[in-house]
This record gives sequence, structure tokens and C-alpha cells, in this order.
Amino acid sequence: MPKLSMQTFKKLLLQSIGNLQLLSKLLEEEKAFLQKPDATPEALETLTERKNELLKLIQQDIDRRKVFLEEQGFAADLEGIEGFLTHLPADVENSMRRGWSQLVKVLEEVQKANSMNGRLINRATQHFAVLLNTFQTTQNKVKVYNPAGSSGNLNTLGSLGKA
Repeated sequence: MPKLSMQTFKKLLLQSIGNLQLLSKLLEEEKAFLQKPDATPEALETLTERKNELLKLIQQDIDRRKVFLEEQGFAADLEGIEGFLTHLPADVENSMRRGWSQLVKVLEEVQKANSMNGRLINRATQHFAVLLNTFQTTQNKVKVYNPAGSSGNLNTLGSLGKA
């Protein structure tokens, strides 16, 4: 196996690991943000934009790895990775396997963190929906006194529409 291809694969691995680690840190930041009571939609949108940019980089990493494997004569999948690794000299193979294992480990951590953040967002959405439903249900049952001094229900939607 040419030394250049081994160096290229190592570079691709390190770049992928670095981008996944950046995403992992961003997901930690997102989780902390989602747990704040004063979180704003604008701040969440900014985090989401940053996350989307990192996801584009990660997709580019995947695409480059696929092209690399195909250029080396291997399938652009896990079997291709395995085939590439087994054709390396033993000492280099061990090093590259450690790098690949690290990439897989960071990817699993990212997937777990993203799933957790998704659950936090879903929970917040459900709480908001319950509050909104409660507000909409109770707003038509507001008791007020009329000019004659007797109490009655105020149809807030109708009253606001006439105002």
C-alpha cells in the first residue's frame, strides 16, 4: 500500500474526528441552553445554524472518505474500510484501527447527545402545547362584573375583536 494513501486516510480520519468533536461540544452547549428557563428562540436558531454548518462539514468528510476508498479499489462502506485496513502493514493497521475506533466512538457519543437534545426539545414543545391549550381553554371563561354589578363570563376573543 503506498505511503501516500496511508497518510491521506490518516488525515481524513483526524479531520473527521475533529469535526465530530466540535459537533459534540456544540451539542453540549445546546443541551445546557435547552435547560435554561430564559432560552430564546433566536439563540436556539443560532445554535441550529452552527450545527447545520458542522453537519455539512461532516457530510463532506464522509464523501471524501468514500471517494478515497473507491480510488483505492474498495467499496465505499464499512466492508471497504475493513478491506483497506487489512491491506495495511501490521503496525500501521493497528494505528489506523485505533483512529477508526475513536471516530466511531465519537460518532456514537454525538448520536446519543443529539438524541437527548431532541427529547429535551420535544418535552419543551409538549409543555408549551399544554400551556397554550390551557390558556385557550380558560380565556373564554374569565369572570368579570358588568356595569350593573352582576358577574358573568367575558368572551375575551369577542371582546378583543370589538376593541
